[in-house]
Amino acid sequence: MPVSRHRRHCLSALGLLPALAAGAPPAAPLIRHSLVQLPEGVPNYELAVLRLLLDRTQASHGPCRLEAAPAMTQSRAFLQLGSGELDIASSVTTTEHEAQTLAVRVCLYRGLLGIRLPIALKRRRAELQAVTGLQQARRLRLAQVESWPDTQILKANGWPVQAIARRDSFPALLERERIDLFALGAIEVYPLVDALPALCVLDGWLIAYPAPLYFFASPRRPELAARLRRGWELALADGGFAALFEQWVGPQLQRAGLNDRRWLKLRNPDLPPDTPLRDERLWHPLVAARLRA
Repeated sequence: MPVSRHRRHCLSALGLLPALAAGAPPAAPLIRHSLVQLPEGVPNYELAVLRLLLDRTQASHGPCRLEAAPAMTQSRAFLQLGSGELDIASSVTTTEHEAQTLAVRVCLYRGLLGIRLPIALKRRRAELQAVTGLQQARRLRLAQVESWPDTQILKANGWPVQAIARRDSFPALLERERIDLFALGAIEVYPLVDALPALCVLDGWLIAYPAPLYFFASPRRPELAARLRRGWELALADGGFAALFEQWVGPQLQRAGLNDRRWLKLRNPDLPPDTPLRDERLWHPLVAARLRA
């Protein structure tokens, strides 16, 4: 016997009929992402940027749902992008990443992620701040996460690097003096180190290399890559990204005092040739003036 419209509505409300059978619209498409991994409770800037781009394109592309993937290495994330298990990941770009996936070539950090500030033990601050040049700095034992492109950049510049599996293991290595330094981007370092009483961010010098960080989309989701590119066009044109960047990153930049430090500049031999270095909108003025060339 056919189910009446009224009875169908009642059964659906009770969970006895699928939502689609009751005439409900289909769920918004799901976007599975793997972004920077932060300690619990720390706000995620990369997620805020992703939401901005998706919000800017909701009128043209429709709503969507976001789902964070379990924590994984960047190597694993790019394997999952290739297989379609993952839709979006964020990473410093490399020629391999751009060959495997769909790069959305706007740096979330305006080039500032390659400006790395050294982290050390507080009790060794005076000793390690005395570094005056690259040759002297390269004698220090520095750790970096094995799956990050930064590890290969440092090695290519003659810096012996201790590769570690996860970022959260570096404080113990510093405290046991197994390493001398760990380096993080100027726009991410302070919230992390502020929560570690035995450690400090050194003043006086920094490590710098071109290292734009992009969103990468799965090659199985070209429409998503196109949506993100359109979102960037809109957010750059209407000032939305500039406002978000200043809100999240401005206070850390002021604290870092980048102009007052010695810049130990490294080359990035794996910087892809299609990097949009000439687009003035995409780079912080310090990066454009001191590093981009």
